[in-house]
Amino acid sequence: MAARHVGGLIGWLAGCALAPVLMGMLFGRGWIVVGITCSVIATMWLGLWLPRAAHRAFETARYKVARRRYRAIYALAFSTSRARAAQLSIAATELAAGHHAEADALLATIDPATLDHAEHAVWLNNRACAALDAGRDPHAALAEVDRAVALRPDVPGILHTRARALVAVGRLDDAIAVLEAMRAGGELPLRLEAERCRELAAAWERKGQRAYADDYRDRARLHAI
Repeated sequence: MAARHVGGLIGWLAGCALAPVLMGMLFGRGWIVVGITCSVIATMWLGLWLPRAAHRAFETARYKVARRRYRAIYALAFSTSRARAAQLSIAATELAAGHHAEADALLATIDPATLDHAEHAVWLNNRACAALDAGRDPHAALAEVDRAVALRPDVPGILHTRARALVAVGRLDDAIAVLEAMRAGGELPLRLEAERCRELAAAWERKGQRAYADDYRDRARLHAI
């Protein structure tokens, strides 16, 4: 994979350098500036706009769009770390869309030994989500997401997965505490806030507190995208 992405980077740089030269040769010197401008715009599109657009699509629950953009990032990745990040993001969109088998298969292709701390936390979190979504052992899922939290305790999405696992194993008070702590860093994206409220509704329902559960279900509907 490393050779593939190094080759991709060399090819991209060569293309960016060659485009102005070719345009100048074909259409005249004035077109060299046009070629340079096109190369700069294309590089900014790949390096800045596309990742932001992919994340924005994910946060607004447009999972097909997000998956398509993450796949483009992966196909055009210039480094193994960028490719791994795109793979993890693709797996997250598969999970969010309910495609558990596809997410499992993709996560299985990633060697955790090659990941840095942040990537490893995302990988563990995605595996825990896949296990919970598929109805597998919630205790094993909790063990994995606990490892993810130890690596990245500041990520609300990972805390949300931990709360889901805590609800699944019956540790309701712990789950409620984690869900309340998710907003310690400020407002959450609408999609995640809706999911947080749904988990709080489930926890309070299991505790026999129907009024609290109904209130959080109403909040979930309010924030649903």
